[in-house]
Amino acid sequence: MIASVLNFNSPLFNLLTMQIGHNIRKVRELKDLTQSYVAQQLNISIAAYSRIERNKTGISLERLQQIATVLGTPAAVILDFSEQDVLSPAASIQALASEIRQLREEIRGGNADGA
Repeated sequence: MIASVLNFNSPLFNLLTMQIGHNIRKVRELKDLTQSYVAQQLNISIAAYSRIERNKTGISLERLQQIATVLGTPAAVILDFSEQDVLSPAASIQALASEIRQLREEIRGGNADGA
C-alpha cells in the first residue's frame, strides 16, 4: 500500500533515506553506544551496520524499528531527528502533549474550554 503512494525514485525519498543513516549514527553517538554493540544486538556484522549509518545500503522499516529498539529511542525520533529529543525525552513528550492540545482545540473549532 505504501509503495503505491510513495515514489521511491523521487529526489525527496532519496534525501529522506540519506538522512536516516546520519540520524541513526547521531542517536547512537548521543547514547554513547558503539557500532560493534549495535551490530551485535542486531545480529549483523559491524561492516553491515556501518553501511547503514553511511547510507550505503537501504533500510527496511522493520530494520529501522530494530535499530530504534536497540538504541532505546522511538523510530519516529530517528526519522525526525533532534538532539533535544534524544537527550530529553520529557521535552519531546511535553511537545507532543502541546501538539495534541492544539489539535483538540482545532477540532473543537478553536474552543479551548472544551464546551
